[in-house]
Amino acid sequence: MSKAKTLTSLFRELQDAVLELSDGELEKVISGEFQFSLKIVKKKNINNSKASLIDNFSYDKLLDLLNKCDSREQGNELLSRELNTKSEYEKFARHVEVAVMKSDKVDKIRDNIIESTVGAKLRSDAIQNKN
Repeated sequence: MSKAKTLTSLFRELQDAVLELSDGELEKVISGEFQFSLKIVKKKNINNSKASLIDNFSYDKLLDLLNKCDSREQGNELLSRELNTKSEYEKFARHVEVAVMKSDKVDKIRDNIIESTVGAKLRSDAIQNKN
């Protein structure tokens, strides 16, 4: 595995661990009175890699559909139709490299996904006068 992929994998694991912290735990760390401590433990689901491949494939298809949307509203309708839970939105957001905070609501996550995909395409088209 290349150094970049290794770092990416490590930072995703770290991001997942931080997202699992409660607001109170985050406040303790932010205050400076507490610090993080890393602990290496075996993952519970070893068969997760098959599910991950399926997720990545369906997320790639969903991303392709999003990139074909002509408006933010179409993107909003598509995501609302395809993703149902906050967990699904969070997983897809990570797939498209959109930052998600634990405190974010589904609407905020959806808006951030749309802005980074459909919105980016629309802004690029506007700059290039492709209307």
